[in-house]
Amino acid sequence: MKKTGVLGFVILCLLSGCAQQSTESTEATTVAAVEAEVLETVELKRAEVGDIVQMGTYEQDGDTETEDPIYWDVLDKDGDSILIISHDVIDYQRFSDSYNCVIWEDSQIRTWLNEEFYTDAFDKETQACIKESVLENPSIAGYVTGADESIWESRGDTTDRIFLLSWKEIERYYGHKLPKAEALLCKPSKAVLQRYEEIEQQRVREKVPFVTSVPDVSEGISWMLRSTGKSQNQISIIRGDGYYSQCMADYYQGVRPAMWIDVGDENGEGQALQE
Repeated sequence: MKKTGVLGFVILCLLSGCAQQSTESTEATTVAAVEAEVLETVELKRAEVGDIVQMGTYEQDGDTETEDPIYWDVLDKDGDSILIISHDVIDYQRFSDSYNCVIWEDSQIRTWLNEEFYTDAFDKETQACIKESVLENPSIAGYVTGADESIWESRGDTTDRIFLLSWKEIERYYGHKLPKAEALLCKPSKAVLQRYEEIEQQRVREKVPFVTSVPDVSEGISWMLRSTGKSQNQISIIRGDGYYSQCMADYYQGVRPAMWIDVGDENGEGQALQE
C-alpha cells in the first residue's frame, strides 16, 4: 500500500512537471509568435513603404557576445532605392559633447553614424548598398512657432550615408503637424534601456536638480532629429510619448539611424534576408 502510494505520488509529480513544462513551452511559443508577427520582414528587393526589412547587425540585447540583426521600417521608395529608419531606438548618445553645437554638419552624432556605426553594423557588401544622400537642413521656423530668430536660418546641405531625420522629413513621412503621435512612439532596445538606466541612476546619485527617480521608458524613449530646436543650444527630439519637443545638445537621447539604400543590384538582393 505504501509503495503503491509513493509510486502514485511520483507519477503524479512527473505528470504535473510535464504539464507545467508544456504550459511554459506554450507560453514561450506564444510570446515568440507575437514577436515574430511584430517583426515580420520582407526581402529588401520586394520591400514597399510600410514594410519591415532586416539589414546589418548591432548590439541590442545586452549581450556583447551576440550579433543582433537590425530591423528597419521602410519610409519611402524611389525606383530601386528605399529610405529606411531603424524600427527601434538602437543607441543612446549625445548629439554633441558641447551644448553650443546644435548644427548637424558639425555634430558628434553625424560623425559617429557615418564612421563607427557604418563600419560596425555593416559588412563591405552591405556598405556598397548604402547610398550617399544630399540632405536639406531646413530652418525650424517652418515647423514651430516662437523660434529664436538667430536659428531661423536654414543650414547648408550635407552629404551623408547615414543620418537622422529632419523635422521636415518627419512631417512628410509621419503626417503634417504629427496628428498621430503614436506613429512616432518608439521602444528602446534592451541595450539602450540598460544604458539609459545607468545614466539616469548616476544623475540621481549626483543629485542633479529635478532628477529624483528613473522613469520607465520601456514602452517609449525619446529620440533625436538632426534639426535645431526653437531655442539656443537645443536640438529637436521626439519624446517618449511620440510628441515633438527639444533638449540641450549635450543631453543623451535615443538614436534611430536612417539611410537610403539601393536594392536593385546583386548586393541588394544578397542582403534580402528573412527573419
